[in-house]
Amino acid sequence: MPRNYYLNKLEIVQNEIQTATKTFRKWVLIRLLVFLATSLGVYFFWGNMKIVIPSVLAGLILFLLAVSRFQDAKTTLSKAKKWKQLLENELSALNGDSGVFEDGEEFRDSGHPFAHDMDLFGKNSVYQFLNRTFSLKGKRFLADLLKTGADSQKEINTIIEELSKDMDWCMQFRVNGAVDERKEALNHDLTQLKTFSFTNTVWMNSIRFVLSGLMIGLISAYFFGLVGGNVLGFVLIINLLLVGRYLKDTNRIIFTIGRYEGKIRFLTDQLQLIKKLKAEQPALKQFVQRLSSEDESAITALKELLKIQKRFEFRMNLLVGFILNGFLVWDFHQRIALKKWLDAYQNKIGDWETDLVKLEGYISGAFLKFNHPQTTFAVFNEEDRVEVKSLTHPLIASGKAVANDVYFDEKHRLMILTGPNMAGKSTYLRSVGLLFVLANAGFTVFAESVNIPHYSLYSSMRTSDDLSNESSYFHAELTRLKFILDQIESGKKIFILLDEILKGTNSIDKEQGSKQFLQKLKRLNTQGIIATHDLALCELSDKSDYFFNGYFDSTIQGDELYFDYLWKKGVCQNMNASFLLKKMNLVD
Repeated sequence: MPRNYYLNKLEIVQNEIQTATKTFRKWVLIRLLVFLATSLGVYFFWGNMKIVIPSVLAGLILFLLAVSRFQDAKTTLSKAKKWKQLLENELSALNGDSGVFEDGEEFRDSGHPFAHDMDLFGKNSVYQFLNRTFSLKGKRFLADLLKTGADSQKEINTIIEELSKDMDWCMQFRVNGAVDERKEALNHDLTQLKTFSFTNTVWMNSIRFVLSGLMIGLISAYFFGLVGGNVLGFVLIINLLLVGRYLKDTNRIIFTIGRYEGKIRFLTDQLQLIKKLKAEQPALKQFVQRLSSEDESAITALKELLKIQKRFEFRMNLLVGFILNGFLVWDFHQRIALKKWLDAYQNKIGDWETDLVKLEGYISGAFLKFNHPQTTFAVFNEEDRVEVKSLTHPLIASGKAVANDVYFDEKHRLMILTGPNMAGKSTYLRSVGLLFVLANAGFTVFAESVNIPHYSLYSSMRTSDDLSNESSYFHAELTRLKFILDQIESGKKIFILLDEILKGTNSIDKEQGSKQFLQKLKRLNTQGIIATHDLALCELSDKSDYFFNGYFDSTIQGDELYFDYLWKKGVCQNMNASFLLKKMNLVD
């Protein structure tokens, strides 16, 4: 059970947080003690360079080691805390609260074929219900997957199926990208590195070894009394002056690479994690091999870039930078190393990122399947047949959702759906619509079994006027219907959902216009559902098997109105508007 998994992991992670906190505090103290000990050594033995120089070098090595261990402890603690947060988020989601996940408000598009009608984006949306991404590109990929569908649903089905069986791996993938220290870094676009450049002079490559070797030799000679401290100081100043000549450009390089440090570290962590993923099915196995095979040098290259970035970072400390550049012309070595790296891998790093972005979307699908084991993958047919058993709406809790079957074939293609207010017509339409949305994206759907054609979804359920364009409600609705009709006439295979069309005109006009529009849909052999309160439209089924009727009903018992939310074949005969008006004292 999903809940048991999250609760058990939460208990383990809470213990890990306690251990990681102790380790973090230990290295904070060690780092401070090393710095104080080195500083005191320099202070008390300043007149004796034979003691000061070794003390400084030893202190520097120990300090850098302590800083490295401190950073590792800090990362471990941050990841443990993020594990805890993500586990708690999943428990909230199981309780019906998906508000902790980003809602994709920025992807709203009222002109999209179905996104607005299906509550795809925004607060309490399907996107928020699904979203387990953490990067801007990952969020955009998931949004595009829902809006346009996948090229190969079967391939994504198999990837999601495998990922959903390894929640530890999926959780770690999310944790690696969700730690707070990386939030801003993850939004940097690595493709910008393709245009990043700088120039190293020809002499810089050779003189760096000469100057470093000379300084090391002079230090040794100084200890044996062969040269004086003034010679040592003179060469140190020469080194600093040469490095200082390129200081501005080097700082620019450090700033640029430093901005991507979090993103590069993330990519490295994720690629290492992918190597641990035990893929069995061809779809996921090929995906893993493409990212982690020995022929691909992605992990090795990124690790090397991190080492270069870290070596650059060391010299940002004023004292450390003085020592490293004065004794070893440190900046020259790192500039040469970075230039070689960019020449070899500059054009490849964007491709590595793209595959990892796709995984964010697929993992969202894996959590959907794991958290809702009652869901299933759709089977696609080429026969224009829709056979769905026990369909529910994704955003209605399983204990409250009422399941309904859906059936269309080549003969019965357009359902005319009737029923009183609040009986469930709109929810039914959205349940059917989201069935196509999730299935086309390659995700599981909320039904016992699904067999549908490869159709795109188009809907007209929430039309509104637009004062800025001087567009009336009726004109906006006609424009929407024309948009849908154009897609049908172009030969595109689509499934339509229409809710109470032509509301912006009088009842006689509406009835006549609706009948004519439905007859045109029949001539175009369109498949879909139209919900209406106009019972006269149901008479079309008497003249053609193309139309068939379905309805939702309500019952009045005393002063109460009851709904069963079950789809039934036929035409609704009960309406509740008069009852509701009277119950709310709006009429006598």
